[in-house]
Amino acid sequence: MTRPATDFHSLANAIMAAGGRADPSELHGFVCGILSAGARPDKKRWQSELAEQLDLEAVPADLSRAFVELARESQAQLEDSNFDFQLLLTDDPDLAARTLTLGHWCQGFLHGFGIGQFRGKLQETSDEALRDLGAVAQVDETELDDSEETENQLLQVEEYVRVAVMNIFTEVAAAQAASRPGGNGSAGGPTVH
Repeated sequence: MTRPATDFHSLANAIMAAGGRADPSELHGFVCGILSAGARPDKKRWQSELAEQLDLEAVPADLSRAFVELARESQAQLEDSNFDFQLLLTDDPDLAARTLTLGHWCQGFLHGFGIGQFRGKLQETSDEALRDLGAVAQVDETELDDSEETENQLLQVEEYVRVAVMNIFTEVAAAQAASRPGGNGSAGGPTVH
């Protein structure tokens, strides 16, 4: 499986330089949530969503470009039939830091999914996955013991989140394709307004 081409640390530095208030994991989760809800914002809308997510009045051009590229990469990975989609998480060896970024990723995803405003009804497995992501978003990294067992549990949760997101994305895309005239599944999706 490939990692996202967008580098966690480069994006973190760009966010910090702009004075933003989110980490790259939360931002990636946010993008994936919007995409998974079936929304395909245009560049102007991405700019507006980014500014709101980072709590910035204006977004520097380099950060805006990085965000649009992250969105494109994320959409391509989610649409890829090879299941190469990966969460953008820190590679920090510290278990607590990695757990925290996974929680932030899930928070971002849920926020983005809400903004994407999927109007259909999800299958029970996807509804349950969204509830699970909500639980992961509430994780308290300070209560972890630094053990091999905890490390393995974190890897299992990361994989669960990755697969759950791909399933939600696929389910929403299929539902939207079926609801279009002719139900032919043409590409696209609603634009967030």
